[in-house]
Parts: sequence; structure tokens; C-alpha cells
Amino acid sequence: MPDLAFELVDEKSVDDIPAPARPHARCQTCDYWERIDGGREAPAADATDAGARAGLKLRRLLAGRAVSGSYGMLAYRTDAVERTAIGYAQFGPLSAYPRAQSIRDRYPELPESPAPWVITCLQVTPDPQAPDERARIGIGLLEAVCGELDGRGITAVEAYPEAAPDPWAPSPGPTSAYEAAGFEHLAGDDRYPVYRRELTGKTDVGAWSELLRASRPDDEDDDWPLPLPPKRDPDDLFRLPPEKPKRPNPFGDD
Repeated sequence: MPDLAFELVDEKSVDDIPAPARPHARCQTCDYWERIDGGREAPAADATDAGARAGLKLRRLLAGRAVSGSYGMLAYRTDAVERTAIGYAQFGPLSAYPRAQSIRDRYPELPESPAPWVITCLQVTPDPQAPDERARIGIGLLEAVCGELDGRGITAVEAYPEAAPDPWAPSPGPTSAYEAAGFEHLAGDDRYPVYRRELTGKTDVGAWSELLRASRPDDEDDDWPLPLPPKRDPDDLFRLPPEKPKRPNPFGDD
């Protein structure tokens, strides 16, 4: 049986993202979730803005990489002959996806804390020779994403799938995959449900060390981020409380 591997999207692999189930859509230029008025359709063959749209999409996917990691994950099938991308998931903080926020705002009963990250897209290429594999790969991809988010310290993740004759046609994928991956139906009806999974949010020391190294300013010395300078400096006012005024010494200063 071919092996499955899950990897975060980067500049080299973004073109590996497979075509989604929705006809005429293209993940590499889609801004449906990033904009309230965004679209899924691929640019026309003669479109002059195709390159700009693809570049913007890549920047959005890699926006969090310097701090914790990119916002996309690929599923690869590997055998003795080739390695093929067969699945894709897009995720990120709620603030990165205004459409997800607008959906969530419809359900005031959803918990405000902890603030969730969201999985906006789950797509798996069908295999006519193994129709049951699509669901298995989708569940595995969801588990891999949740494991990745756990390692980033995220404590909850939500998804907003839609009921449709073809459950893979909506970009979030089928509700059955989320249920099998441990998500709970918290709000909405069968047509527009909200699924949520609580995570541990536990990050190992090594991951935090990598996070600090990635976010370290270029002009700091080896003591960054601690200790603080022994003497007060104007640049430290944002992190040190103001000094209290000294009372006069009635016996005079030495």
C-alpha cells in the first residue's frame, strides 16, 4: 500500500496543490475565504492579473511562517514509482479569514474563549480504484493539521462545512470527515453546521525555542529575550513600569 506523508506548504510545493472538487476553481489563486467578496474561480487564460493573484495567495499562505508555520498542508501519496499530492488543507487564525469570521458571527452561542483557529478547506483527489480511500485520507489530513496546531499552542479549531449533493464540492469538505476526526457539532443546522475540536495547546520546549529564534530581532545580542538591561533605557518603556518618584530625604542626601 502506498505511504502517506503530510507536509506544510512552501514556495516549492504550492504548485503541487491538487485541483479542488469544485469545477473551474483553483486553490493557488482562490481568495474566497480571505475576502468577503472573494472568488474561487481560476483566472481566465488571458487574465493579466493571474500572476499577481498567485503571488498574493502564496504570501497569505506563508504569512505565519516566520512565527509558527504556514497556513496550508499537503497530503502526498508515495510509492516505488512516484510521489503525488492528493490532498490539501488550508487553515489559520480566524483573523486571516474574514468570511469565516462572518459565518461565526451568526452563532452567538459559540464560545468566545479560547479563540479558535479555523480550517477553511479540505480537499482530497478521488481515486476511482479505491473510493473509500478519499475519506480515510481526508480524516488523516485533518488529524495531521490538528497535530500541527497543537504543536503551535493552539487550543481550539473550528470548521464550517456545508451540506451538498457532493459533500466534497464545498471547500471545507464533508461533515463526516470532521466527525470522524473528533470534531463536535456545536451550532447551526445540517445545511450550515459549525464543527469544533478542542486541542491541548501544549507546545514542547524545542518548538518554543524555534519560535524565539524565528522572531528574534536581527540587532539584538545573545541575551535576547532575557535578561532585561540593568539600566533603564527609553526603548524599554514599553515593557518596564515607570519609576516611582522619590520622596525627599529629611536628613539630606549623602
